[in-house]
Amino acid sequence: MAYAIDNLPAIHPGSFLRDELAALHLSARRFADHIGVPPNAVTSIMNGERSITAQMAIRLGQAVGTTAEYWMNLQAIYDLKRARAELPPAAREIRQIVAA
Repeated sequence: MAYAIDNLPAIHPGSFLRDELAALHLSARRFADHIGVPPNAVTSIMNGERSITAQMAIRLGQAVGTTAEYWMNLQAIYDLKRARAELPPAAREIRQIVAA
């Protein structure tokens, strides 16, 4: 079954974080200090170079008033979209096993 979200491009969660920080008028360094992580952890996420871990999702959710699940879902959607795009042709042919 195809969902409408399947037709959208893969957007790294860092783009959403960048938008949040811009709306709050916060630099990555200041935000990193606020959530107790090294600045490069935040900038790496914002640049799409690092995934959001469960620990980071909790910190992000607490800091910007969302949930950890919000950030984890953004990461999962991004990862699945990338995996589907990179799936080898032979793997696309796998069919469901049906009990006899």
